[in-house]
Amino acid sequence: MFKKLIIGVLAVGFIAVSCSDDDDNTIVVNAGTISGGPFSFDVDGEADFVTGITLDATGASGTNRIWVITDGAGNILGTPPTLEAVEGVNFDDAGAGSCFIWYARYENDSNLAAATTVDEINGTFDLSNSIEVVRNQVTNAGTIAGGPFEFDVDGEADFVSGITLDSANAFGTNRTWVITDDAGNILGRPATLDAVEMVNFDNAGAGTCFIWYARYEDDSNIMTAATAAAINGTFDLSNSIEVVRNQVTNAGKISGGPFTFTVDMTPDFVSGITLDATNAFGTNSTWVITDDMGNILGAPSTIADVEMVDFDGAGVGTCFIWYARYEDDSNLKMASTVAGITGTFDLSNSIEVVRNPPAP
Repeated sequence: MFKKLIIGVLAVGFIAVSCSDDDDNTIVVNAGTISGGPFSFDVDGEADFVTGITLDATGASGTNRIWVITDGAGNILGTPPTLEAVEGVNFDDAGAGSCFIWYARYENDSNLAAATTVDEINGTFDLSNSIEVVRNQVTNAGTIAGGPFEFDVDGEADFVSGITLDSANAFGTNRTWVITDDAGNILGRPATLDAVEMVNFDNAGAGTCFIWYARYEDDSNIMTAATAAAINGTFDLSNSIEVVRNQVTNAGKISGGPFTFTVDMTPDFVSGITLDATNAFGTNSTWVITDDMGNILGAPSTIADVEMVDFDGAGVGTCFIWYARYEDDSNLKMASTVAGITGTFDLSNSIEVVRNPPAP
């Protein structure tokens, strides 16, 4: 009986010692506490980085360490090795939603670095508290490229080309292109890029305008607003492309003739010449008559003066009638040849006047 008691006591003691040894060898892992945020970003194609996160590792323990980023469902999106790596993550790339930043400590028996979800993590590990990062999806027009463009307002059609749209980060139910002047007045809303490239900017006259791309929701008045400043609701305008329309001196176009006369001592006058001055610009104007070598024979002030010129008196040969617009810096009224004209001027197309010798 005594032997049995001794053996029982020894057994209990052995068990007690064994349990005590196990408790002493238990590994306690603690991730500590992180602070910072929460963060809220707009998903708009612009890089978004977290900053100012701190780790209180006073009571942290564990052989290995890592940072963990998860989505709202606990899926592991990334495991940056350091805080610096966390602050190098562009959260805009993740799209709209919420994610969470954690700090972790773990032992070699844990699969933390290989798990795809938080629920899958096993072994010896600990996750800190989390910091939320909210990524809001906003209306975003993306980025357009091309130009800038510069045209002369001269009656010749001017079209833009080569514009491209980077819509990788463009969001919004509706879309349109917008053309404004330099005061923000909306001149047009082409529905597509093809429509933009069909706009004749020469028709707008001299000045500067801008091309924009827009994305918007149904609550926006962008399709009826008169100015960019008056647009409200949910919308976004892209960057703009400048289109400069320079007003140049332009003589316009003349019509009539050609004329053929016989040099027979009978006065010969032109008639029916017309001037399309729709796109004619220039402070001063005159008509110019040259021979076929470009020598200036006369500079009648008006069409009425041109129609009073007796071409029979010029003898046999060919001459040309032109209309001209010019600025004060030009020597047009003094030059003896077309080639000798300098300064700011423009000559229209010409009308030929042929003066034939009389029949033998």
